[in-house]
Amino acid sequence: MRNVFVVTGNVELVISLTTSLEKRDRGIPGLGLIFGEPGLGKTRTLIWLADRIKAVFIRALAITTTRSFLEQVAVEVGQQPAYRTTDIYRQVKEALLEHPKLIIIDEIDRLCSHWQAIEVIRDLSDETGVPILMIGMSESERKLARFKHVYYRMKAHVLRFKPLSESDVRLFADQVCEVELEDSAISEIFERTGGRIGDIIAELYNVEKLAKVNNLSIIKSTHLRRAA
Repeated sequence: MRNVFVVTGNVELVISLTTSLEKRDRGIPGLGLIFGEPGLGKTRTLIWLADRIKAVFIRALAITTTRSFLEQVAVEVGQQPAYRTTDIYRQVKEALLEHPKLIIIDEIDRLCSHWQAIEVIRDLSDETGVPILMIGMSESERKLARFKHVYYRMKAHVLRFKPLSESDVRLFADQVCEVELEDSAISEIFERTGGRIGDIIAELYNVEKLAKVNNLSIIKSTHLRRAA
């Protein structure tokens, strides 16, 4: 398979949302949320975007605390974290005021039980003006809505990731797979995977193996069903 990042409909929406966050008018809150079921490519998309626009990418862990979150951000903005949490916050704030950049926080659900961490995210955005884009699972919007002052700041920039459409699957296969697929095979893969990008990649790996073993130049749905 080719190592290519495919700009699907979801990716286009992410680019549009991020552009809106970064170019928002002064005084417009700078928080955003991208959420959805697992396997739809949210994290992969935002890692690609972070690299493309030189954003800060932070992944919350199950053990992440308010302090360790701030330490991660401090390191990413070129600071050696201080001893006191308040001093780390000051370091991060000053660095972002001097060199503003988008902050992307993956697995935001893991921070929703730490109200102080959510408050710190709000404070950083309010005090520096930098946009902060959170990535979460299907329930993350509901969880963040409990923090009314935070939800108010992000509700204009919320995007639910959806499964790929059948046309997206065709686009993905054309750019990534090194074997040609008939439309019937694309439809079969779409039906099998429900548009989940992780499952689509697995199916395309199997397509390439099937073509190689059977010396096929084009794959049809009948080939896939026989191999199932």
